[in-house]
Amino acid sequence: MSCGRLVSVGLGVVGLTVWAASAWAEDRPPKVDTSKPAPVVYPVTAQERGEEGTVVISVYVADNGKPQRFNIAKSSGFGDLDNAAIETAMNWHYLPATRNGSSASDWGDFQIVYKLPAQAESKTQADNSK
Repeated sequence: MSCGRLVSVGLGVVGLTVWAASAWAEDRPPKVDTSKPAPVVYPVTAQERGEEGTVVISVYVADNGKPQRFNIAKSSGFGDLDNAAIETAMNWHYLPATRNGSSASDWGDFQIVYKLPAQAESKTQADNSK
């Protein structure tokens, strides 16, 4: 009879240990540290030419939160916007990825959207009129 109690208590402890470890050691990719905002660079020449678009940049963030390398995962189709997005992403502050509860170096994808101010205002006005 005592053998049955030991087994059930042992399984309870194992279950609790697995639950606690998974809750504590949640893996996540790097993220932009929004407590230290850095503005998005939108080149005046690109605005004058009416260039808009979305750039997706893959950034390798070191375990200390500093960006190390980048790749353009999706181009806006405009060189000035792509270059500005690179400059922006490489100047951001990041929260490093976590693996097993510790800071880790890893790649993260970040999207930067370029929208001309006048068009953004007219879209907002149109949305508000509905």
